[in-house]
Amino acid sequence: MNEKPVKILVVGQTPPPYMGQAMMIKRLVDAEFDRIKIYHVRMSFSDSFKSVGNFRFKKIFHLFEVIWKVLKLRFSKNVNTLYYPPAGPNRTPIIRDIILLGITRVFFKKVIYHFRAAGISDYLEQQPGLFKKLARWAYGSPDASIQLSALNPADGKYFNSDRVYIIHNGLEDAATPYLPLVRAQKEQTNILFVGVLREDKGVTVLIEAARLLKNIIHNFSISLVGEFVSNEYENDVRAKVQEYNLQDHVQFLGTKTGDEKWQEFVKADIFCFPSYFESESFGNVLVEAMMFELPVVSTLWRGIPDIVVEGDTGFLVQVQQPQLIAEKLLLLMSDPALQKSMGKKGRERYLQSFSLQKHLKAMEETIETVVGYKRQFQKEKSVKPILESVKPVVGKELVSGTSKAKSA
Repeated sequence: MNEKPVKILVVGQTPPPYMGQAMMIKRLVDAEFDRIKIYHVRMSFSDSFKSVGNFRFKKIFHLFEVIWKVLKLRFSKNVNTLYYPPAGPNRTPIIRDIILLGITRVFFKKVIYHFRAAGISDYLEQQPGLFKKLARWAYGSPDASIQLSALNPADGKYFNSDRVYIIHNGLEDAATPYLPLVRAQKEQTNILFVGVLREDKGVTVLIEAARLLKNIIHNFSISLVGEFVSNEYENDVRAKVQEYNLQDHVQFLGTKTGDEKWQEFVKADIFCFPSYFESESFGNVLVEAMMFELPVVSTLWRGIPDIVVEGDTGFLVQVQQPQLIAEKLLLLMSDPALQKSMGKKGRERYLQSFSLQKHLKAMEETIETVVGYKRQFQKEKSVKPILESVKPVVGKELVSGTSKAKSA
């Protein structure tokens, strides 16, 4: 018998801007699933990193345009399941979510949240009572929540989700055209950072670490790929580079995509990502770095330790510690064999754990489980509530930055 596919309405931003959350939603809506039919309403509240989270009047009109498109697709295509990525810890997008979800979610039989930005639960706990109550009402009691790591704040549990699944991101193998990667020993070590250029992504920490390195050695360069979050922060960072006399060591390359971006990974020797970003949930750039056989220096923050294996594929240090970042960079710079070994292990880990195919398979199985989909030849008991690649958080209490067992 032919079976009707599960219909899912995905509401979310796709690029631009080219941030991890938007890129992952694009991968989802572009995927070809066997048993899932995706409908997409694109949110485009921000066209650059500088406008993310900021209030603009045109965003109000766009909000009601999105609401109209959601309701139109809900009834014209008979889509009963809503997939939505809630806002991170920022007041303006949370207000947007309260309005959008308050109007639309009542018309759907199933609601799935995907916390691609982490930390909204911690943020709401610090907010005034009325705002917190409105948010908990709008977001409350979804049928399922997906988190990127058990090390992230327990956002799904906070909103009384019926089920919470842990699904790591996965990326297509962009490094294949550049294999084999041959990094000859050079006089100068190239250190790469990719991401939004903002303080809590660790940019200032990296500049401070460069100052410390310069007191010891001179044969290094740091390339930062990405857009500055604001003109003010850009001015501050460039002033520090001048003050520390790092002009010959630090370069800002702006936003790069496609082959231009991948060429920076090919040219690099070490990847450094000292993030403590409040919305950080996973860090796709770390997966990209390991894909390109780069050893990583990063932080013990949120889901990052789920990606980088300390001492094996890279080094992880406490946040906001430029001295520790400099020490680990210096260790790798002085040991090319260690660079190569960690890089090789990083790619092996990517292939084993973070492929796009594995991610999409986990997404498909999870969605089918949540909506109660059963193939005609499948018995009820064959749909496992716990899948090897899709692990609901059962019997665990998720705490900000940690995972703690909870007694039954």
